[in-house]
Amino acid sequence: MAGATMVVVSLVAGCGGGGFASTDSSDPKSGATGTVRMLVNITPNLTKSYWRGLVAPFEKANPGIKVQIDAPTSSDGGVDTTLPQLLAAGNPPDVVEGSHSVKVLPQLRDLSDLQWAASAPMADAQRRDGRLYDVSIGQQAQSLIFYNKTAFTRAGITEPPTSMQELTADMAKLKKAGYLPMQTAGEWVTQAQVMMLFDPTLTAGDADWFRKAAAGKQTLSKDLGPSLALYKSWLDKGYVDKNALGVKYPEGESEFLSGKSALYPMGCWFVAAEAQAKKNFEVGVFAAPQLNSSGPARLAVTPGANYRIFKASKHQNAAAKLVEFLTTDHAAVESQLKQDSSFRTGYPYQLSPLADEVQKLFDASKDNQAIVGSGEYQMPAGFEDAANKEIQSLYTGADPASALKNVDAWLKAQPK
Repeated sequence: MAGATMVVVSLVAGCGGGGFASTDSSDPKSGATGTVRMLVNITPNLTKSYWRGLVAPFEKANPGIKVQIDAPTSSDGGVDTTLPQLLAAGNPPDVVEGSHSVKVLPQLRDLSDLQWAASAPMADAQRRDGRLYDVSIGQQAQSLIFYNKTAFTRAGITEPPTSMQELTADMAKLKKAGYLPMQTAGEWVTQAQVMMLFDPTLTAGDADWFRKAAAGKQTLSKDLGPSLALYKSWLDKGYVDKNALGVKYPEGESEFLSGKSALYPMGCWFVAAEAQAKKNFEVGVFAAPQLNSSGPARLAVTPGANYRIFKASKHQNAAAKLVEFLTTDHAAVESQLKQDSSFRTGYPYQLSPLADEVQKLFDASKDNQAIVGSGEYQMPAGFEDAANKEIQSLYTGADPASALKNVDAWLKAQPK
């Protein structure tokens, strides 16, 4: 998830759209030539001008290679919903950034033989059947809860909660103090926040919970049932706005940053947006606690800004050089980490006090993390949509147990 609603734009650097008939040719300086088409996420942080600036040094150092930046063209602005359209038209990109679709794996190049790819962050966690298709720049922490420090003070809350019971009690205080306790939104946000909130509970006894669930060896009804029942009670008590399904992701973010709500479960990419926002309060962060324990909870992590190369690319050498640059060049990596608030050992960056707080949580969790959304830890394609439908049904009166039963039925029907 470098989760954000995608803004549909198109940026062309070098030659225009469509496929390219020529293949790589030798060049003494770069070792490859050609125009590499790269499909990327366009978000409030990752703008078209940002991507242009990121690849500019690469093009300067490799004059035989041009990079064409393509933005998503699907109705929801997503990379993984745009790819099927391009593939159906016989026009896949050379490189794609931020794709997590397992459906395209047969069309991706195995990068296992490239030492720089095999040495990338979380490379082993991204392998499928021993093959490596993804190269990431770092890691993203997902099970985070950002909070309005002024709201906490006015509600008489002196410390972040260390259990879900404490969190529930704090939300009662925040509502009494005049705040919407927890900010959410519709679109993909509803399901994503529920998983972010309760990933530490799911993985409390087994860091490999998601790998086993993806293989059909775990059930949400059993392991997420009590947590979703608690979430439904928050809805019933008004701690989460029942009308939030009509709120888009950027609007929900703005509502929190305007000071109207007190808690905002979100991934670490929110740090970049917070650093640019004008507000009259400080934002803090704590790791989502476990349901029935006040002990240290696992921090859910996933690779950040992963890149893939399509086998159909006629510019394999140039594409590999581009991805190597984006994932190993120190300045390029540091820029991406900072722009979308990912983290990587040995690449500290100065952004904001909130980024420093997240870095401390990340460093403290190095021996207590759970992998989500990557390689064999990734749930079957379509899981997010299926789960989102059922979780959003709670907002219109559905029963949590029935909702999870429906998700489990969907999971059981998926090929293993």
